[in-house]
This record gives sequence, C-alpha cells and structure tokens, in this order.
Amino acid sequence: MKLNSVERAMMNNPLRAAHQHRREAAWFRRLAGGDLAGQHVLEIGCGRGVGAEVILDRLGAQQVTAFDLDDSMVELARKRLHGRPVSLSVGDVNAISQPAASVDAVVDFGIIHHVPDWQGAIGEIARVLRPGGLLLFEEITRHALEWWAFRALTDHPRENRFEADEFAAELGRHGLHGTGTLEHRAGGALFVGAARKV
Repeated sequence: MKLNSVERAMMNNPLRAAHQHRREAAWFRRLAGGDLAGQHVLEIGCGRGVGAEVILDRLGAQQVTAFDLDDSMVELARKRLHGRPVSLSVGDVNAISQPAASVDAVVDFGIIHHVPDWQGAIGEIARVLRPGGLLLFEEITRHALEWWAFRALTDHPRENRFEADEFAAELGRHGLHGTGTLEHRAGGALFVGAARKV
C-alpha cells in the first residue's frame, strides 16, 4: 500500500532521516555483526532515498538496488542519490525484478507491515537473496497497528498482520533463520532483527 499524506509527512522529515542515520543504522550494523562492505544490497520500499543513503554511508555497501511502489518517491530518491552507486525503480516487493540469488543483503526499514500479502513478500526476499545472504528488518507489530493513532491516521492493511514471533516463523518457512534474538523497541511497537538464508 502507498503511504497516505500523514504517513508521508511522518516518513519524509529530518527527524526520521536522523533516526535512520543514527539509531537504525547502529541497530543494523550490530545485528549484521559489522558493516556490509563490498556487498550488493537491495532496499525494499526506498521512499525518498534516505535508507539507500544509510546503507551506503553507514553500512558501507558497495552498491544498492532499491525500489518503491510510489513513483513520486522514486523521483525524490533519484534527485537525492544522483551520482551514487544506486539503481532505482518503481516496483513491488511481491514481484521483485531481481534474479534469484542475486543480492548479498536485503534491508527493510519498516515496509513489510504495509504489504497485504506479507508472507509472499518474504518469499520474494528469500528468492533474491544468495545463500548465506542477510535480511535486516525493522517492523511494526499487529498490536501497535491496532492503536487508535495508527487506525485513525494511517492506511495499513487491517487483516493478516503479524507479531514478532509470527514474522520470525514465516522467515523460517522460507529458509531465513535468525542470527539472534529479536529486539523490541518503542515499548514493543517495533521489533528489529536479522536473518540469514541457509
């Protein structure tokens, strides 16, 4: 699902960008056991390009391929990332255009909870990861999506949502196994983790 105007304002502001560059980058770096130096990384749901910037500048990736369902966000990302080693396109996480086993890592900055068929999205992520490849994720729980503010101000699928343990179980069904304990943040509203393709 595309973001509504409230979500766009929440995601496309300097505070969110600073949080991604500092806190989320630090979480992912620790979960990855270091940086992603020399790796080809796929970012799902690139928005205006801050995540790709983080992947390059904070996590040390060599190359980023990124896509978003919203063509206006992809245009903003193109302007932001001009001249950087990033390939951008309009795309859908349920039909990723990358060949099978073609990327070293996938990064999810809170996108999968927007996807109605999130299980299919995980299957696609598993398909494009090479054996031993890493998925780094930050996601919002079903419990948090039921809070009044989320229900009133944001557009998320209402059915078939997940808690952290259900998300981890689905990863396992697709051969993606956790590298450690899922970490809960923001009073349990968020969880972050990493999984490798076996």
